[in-house]
Amino acid sequence: MTRSDLHAEMAALLKRLLAFEDRLGEDGMPHEVLADFKASVDELRLRLWGLLSAGSADDARAFQERFRVRRAREICQGLTEDLGSGKLRVDVGELLKLRSAARALAQGIEGLPPAHP
Repeated sequence: MTRSDLHAEMAALLKRLLAFEDRLGEDGMPHEVLADFKASVDELRLRLWGLLSAGSADDARAFQERFRVRRAREICQGLTEDLGSGKLRVDVGELLKLRSAARALAQGIEGLPPAHP
């Protein structure tokens, strides 16, 4: 499998996951469907971590760090879009806690040295 094939498959998988996520809020979503979905995701995660652990510890750690940062960025972008569109209905107290955490993170990032290509 070529790298571009893998990227295309990952993009298709992400698209399907996002479509499924949109359907989670629908009334009547059977509990069994959610349980089966969770089991499938758990299995995939276990397989991925198994593959990662086969490499060096430094490679696995670097991958985990990149994954966490990428996922955090995606979550932040999604929350920003949902806040702007009015889709997000969250207790204001939770948003204030998120704001505080986001500010602390931003300050930590700003304190980093410039990246070198």
